[in-house]
Amino acid sequence: MHNGQRSLWAILGTEPTGDERALKRAYAKRLKVTRPEDDPAAFQELREAYEYALRHAHLFAEELPEAQTAEAPEARPMEPADLWGVIDEPAQEPSAELWGVIAQEPAAPPELWGVVAVDPVQEAASLWQAFLEQSRRRNGAALLPGFLEREELLNLDVREEFELCALRYCAGAGYDQSLRQALFEQLGWDRDFSYLARSHADLVRSAVQRYRADRSFAHFSDNRDSYPGLDCIMSQQAPSAYARQLFDQKFNLQLRELLQTIRWQHAEMLAYKLDTDLFAQWEQAILSKRYFKQTALASFGLGFVLHFMLAGVLDAAGFKLGDAAAYASLLGFQALAFALLAMHALRWPAPLFTQLESLQETLQETLQRRLPVLQARPGLLHLAWIAPYVLLALLLFLPAWHDSVRLITSAGLCASALIAYAMNRQLMNGMLMVLTVIASLFVGMFLSGAGSAALAIGNSAPLMFCLIMLALRTATGLYGDCGFPEALLPRLRAAWLIGCAGLLSLLYVQQLPAALVGAALYAWSCAGLLFSPTDFKWKTIWPVVLVPSLASFVLAGHAPSIRAMPMMHNSVELAVAVLYLTLRYMYLTYGKSFSKSRLS
Repeated sequence: MHNGQRSLWAILGTEPTGDERALKRAYAKRLKVTRPEDDPAAFQELREAYEYALRHAHLFAEELPEAQTAEAPEARPMEPADLWGVIDEPAQEPSAELWGVIAQEPAAPPELWGVVAVDPVQEAASLWQAFLEQSRRRNGAALLPGFLEREELLNLDVREEFELCALRYCAGAGYDQSLRQALFEQLGWDRDFSYLARSHADLVRSAVQRYRADRSFAHFSDNRDSYPGLDCIMSQQAPSAYARQLFDQKFNLQLRELLQTIRWQHAEMLAYKLDTDLFAQWEQAILSKRYFKQTALASFGLGFVLHFMLAGVLDAAGFKLGDAAAYASLLGFQALAFALLAMHALRWPAPLFTQLESLQETLQETLQRRLPVLQARPGLLHLAWIAPYVLLALLLFLPAWHDSVRLITSAGLCASALIAYAMNRQLMNGMLMVLTVIASLFVGMFLSGAGSAALAIGNSAPLMFCLIMLALRTATGLYGDCGFPEALLPRLRAAWLIGCAGLLSLLYVQQLPAALVGAALYAWSCAGLLFSPTDFKWKTIWPVVLVPSLASFVLAGHAPSIRAMPMMHNSVELAVAVLYLTLRYMYLTYGKSFSKSRLS
């Protein structure tokens, strides 16, 4: 160091050496990040340091081995000249270059600077053609590292022209992927493209886009077996070849998300690897397909639910539907449900749905502004219908009803069922909707022989519908969406099990009024659904149909109060069903704790 200037080797970015090949490599490496158009002063400093190192390379080669073998404790203080391998003449004043300061000396002939008098373009082209010929007979990716060490490529101009030939090769269409990958890694293009992008921006852009397109295509090809929609895109077939799958809502939603991902996040793959016209056909087929078989089944089930709700309300009010009126009501509600769900699926008329969406957003913002707790706990909004539903259901446990109370209760339960459907519509596909109707009809037929027709038709369908909606919603994590602490779940389940066993025991021993215990048991069962995720599969759900019916039958034989009121059967069956779901979930979780480490 002298006068605050950097040393020679710090400028070149290498260890002290007298090897000219090593000096040329170091200079070529530094030249990629030090360009004359970016920093002329730094480039001038680098060029002068490189020229100075080449001029004195033979002196460094003689002195450096001696300096490395000398022992530090016995070595005499080195003179400045010894540091650079320059012979110290007594009559000569040490020049500035002996101290690491680059002096301005007369320019040497080009041959002293390692510059070969050849045409770099022709030399690089011949080298590139020779490399391509060898790569056809051998593995080009394995051949490349040794080829880059050739003496001809130590010339910086030839090296830049060689890289330009490689860049044109990668920017074209007929390239080998393994060779292209090796070029990106060996030439450092995957880390820095700036020195080539200044003068060859179009080639760099094309090469990088093809590089990204191949990587995206390889990623999607590896995962095509996991996603049916992805296999459709990668197979490059028209949408008509998948006509049956287009009627599946789950398939369409998955494919719609995939098409948007490719369009906006993998545009290079779309441009270079896929057929853009065929891709546009897929987009048109998927985006225009908004009405599916699930929607048709859901409209069928919704029509039945609306019919039974109307029949129950009219029956509670004292009006009986005749056969003709019942058929007309059923067909009318079927047409109404079909029209409503078709309009919702097709978003027609558009101005009406635009206003509805804006109204929904405004209402949600107003609620979140006035109730800040909804911002941290969005799931609480889905609990809004549960409280009035449970209160109305508890009115069914009253021993004696007035006609107006029956009418209000039946209408309120129907309204609760519609609100529950509106808040959980995205969870209900067509098959679940039909199963809900079948379960409601089954309970209605069960209650028709044990109670009044108004209770059987007007209350059983909304009761079952709301319960299934609650079970569906909680199965997707309603407890977590409400922001309640997850650590309390095991304790809450244990407390619920103890409370359920206590209420069933009280109902069995008949120490308290049966209606009061039955109402408490019904409300306790609804709360238990929040803690026990349900699994609506035939293999899992069949005990829910069989076991509660047997349990309520056994209890009814010992507790006459259960036989006296149909809602007592509902209460006992619901409690036993939730008890089964809770115990099953706890058993599965307990079993996993042995197979997975660190699971409480």
